[in-house]
Amino acid sequence: MKLNRWFIVGILIFLVLMFLVELRLPKNFSWTPTFRHADKEPFGACLFDSLMERTMPMGYSITDSSLYQLAKDSLTRRAILVVADAAIESEQDAKSVLTLADNGSHVILAAHMLGSWIEDTLGIRHQGYSQTINLQRFVKYNRQRDTLVWVDRSMGYQPRTFAVFGPLLSVDYTFPEEKKSKRDSLHACVLAESSYYDEAAVAITFQWGKGYITCCSVPLLLTNYGIVDQDNAGFSLRLMSLVKDLPVVRTQCFCPSVDATEQSPLRYLISQPPLRWALYVAMLGALSFIFLGGRRRQRVIPIVKRPENNSLEFIHLVGTLYYHSKERRSLVVRKWTYFAEELRRTVHIDVTDVSEDDVSLPALARLTGVDETEVRKQILSIRQLVADEDAEITKKQMKQYIDQMNWIIKNI
Repeated sequence: MKLNRWFIVGILIFLVLMFLVELRLPKNFSWTPTFRHADKEPFGACLFDSLMERTMPMGYSITDSSLYQLAKDSLTRRAILVVADAAIESEQDAKSVLTLADNGSHVILAAHMLGSWIEDTLGIRHQGYSQTINLQRFVKYNRQRDTLVWVDRSMGYQPRTFAVFGPLLSVDYTFPEEKKSKRDSLHACVLAESSYYDEAAVAITFQWGKGYITCCSVPLLLTNYGIVDQDNAGFSLRLMSLVKDLPVVRTQCFCPSVDATEQSPLRYLISQPPLRWALYVAMLGALSFIFLGGRRRQRVIPIVKRPENNSLEFIHLVGTLYYHSKERRSLVVRKWTYFAEELRRTVHIDVTDVSEDDVSLPALARLTGVDETEVRKQILSIRQLVADEDAEITKKQMKQYIDQMNWIIKNI
């Protein structure tokens, strides 16, 4: 048994040390943009969606429905939010966007690349390119930030500058001269510009039919990282204020699907042969320990007869002894001790404390429903008997004192 005790202590110490080591290890984040609601990594959207659910006055929801499915409901005016690395690359998706806007919805397209249709339809062109983000390495070797300026005043906002790392501003919008008439007919309004590509636009709103189309080239600001990076959450809130009067639906149809099982630590352990065999050996050792340690290591404990409760018999014997020895005062003193303890335990009144008589005795009178003078007379007479060690009482007096205490206990 002593060996087993030290073995268990060793296991507990080992687990505590492993926990402390794991606690001090730096957390490894995944910087792969997924823009998904369930992703709590920097470029997921769990925190962003939670913030929008609390701030959008007309409601905010997330769906996996495609733009084609959302465009089928032509009677509902709402805001459709798309946040992705690349979106609207097919002709069908472009038609769905135009259908939604034509029916009165406001479509916000936050993506690095939006396909070639935006130049033909909206009169703007991509400048730059979407690249694999290695923000940790960029910050390590170049801490300089670029500026992103909100220039639109139509919503009552004043121009404001946001400091953003360059990799987040890898794509901007330019305005081809030959598409100027197209832009003017759609009443294009530049919302924000960046200094990354010579004051190019990063957010533009167009009027289309009964609704609007807003293009934003910085989707990474609409992620968990964008919300917590300095005060850049203000850009996301200004952008979303464009649709504050509409219920917002964010679709994840353009976000990469992430299988939660593929990201689990157990799946990684199984995928590596050395780690897989180490896991198998650990599981086999644990099962062997449980099987061998679970065996009985002592003799069967015999059934012992439960001891009888002879308390009442003992009390009766002690009472009879006091009675026959004519120790009537001692019997009343014993009863007084029990009586005082019962009052202290049940109603929190200490009748043995003389200094509390002005409080305890009136309270006891209220509980029993007896006049306070009578209760005080009974308690003081019993207390006087208990204090006088030389006092002698008759059988009648002994019975009277005990009956008084029994009556008080019964009526509280």
